[in-house]
Amino acid sequence: MEKGIKSRRKILEVAFKLFATYSYPDVSYSLLEEATGISRGSMVYYFKNKEGIFSAVLDEFFYGASYVSALPSELRTSLKIFYNAAVNFYDANIRRMKAYQIPNVAEANLNIDHNAMQFIPEFKERELLALEEEKKVWEEVIRNSIASGELRADIDPKETALLFHTMSMGIFYSGAHEKTFPDAEPLRRVLEGLYNAIRR
Repeated sequence: MEKGIKSRRKILEVAFKLFATYSYPDVSYSLLEEATGISRGSMVYYFKNKEGIFSAVLDEFFYGASYVSALPSELRTSLKIFYNAAVNFYDANIRRMKAYQIPNVAEANLNIDHNAMQFIPEFKERELLALEEEKKVWEEVIRNSIASGELRADIDPKETALLFHTMSMGIFYSGAHEKTFPDAEPLRRVLEGLYNAIRR
């Protein structure tokens, strides 16, 4: 049983790195076998097919790993506390991916996203729902922060939430054009600047 768990985990970790690096069609069973040392038969046993492997990679490394909605709800009472927690969450995700020797996390995420959009039928709808949920969380945080007196009362919660959401996504994915994406501090500085512009 323990051996099976370890084998399944190894397949997921290696597949994650391969799907983050290559296009979906280029990640063949032969490549997976060579990289994992695990037979195709075992992979089919654990995941049924290649789409099943990729879907499991998305569940493990993508869904819930990049969204502020995964943060504890008790952090939503203060925008300053929340955006710092969000940056720390992004940073932890970056470090987690770097542990798999992926130098540019933003580029890897874009590659996985592109592969999933093309080859996993339900991914686009699931991704859109997750992004909408993330915007709602930002809006909830901002409304709570206005109510507590932390933020100015004249700001529009929905528009401000969209700004925080868009800047978070934009700063993170802009790192895809760099050779490496070392940390999340550029994101922290941008969000801090936005926060200082609207705080009381």
